[in-house]
Amino acid sequence: MNIDEIIKKVAKVHNTTPEEVYAEMQIALDAAFQSKDPEVQKEWAKIPFKGDHPTPEDVIPYLVDQLKNPQEAVS
Repeated sequence: MNIDEIIKKVAKVHNTTPEEVYAEMQIALDAAFQSKDPEVQKEWAKIPFKGDHPTPEDVIPYLVDQLKNPQEAVS
């Protein structure tokens, strides 16, 4: 299942649009990414992303990989 399919399923469950789900995900990621907590920033440094902030396309595959490999999971 790709990211677009995941977002569409979430939108359907919550009776909204995929665009709204994506926008809300990005808002949440941006808020979390701006944390000044050094431990939070340490975890963000583990997630590869292009640009100046992570997107759902960056974070979702990383988290899926962590779920598949729990010995390397985010602490």
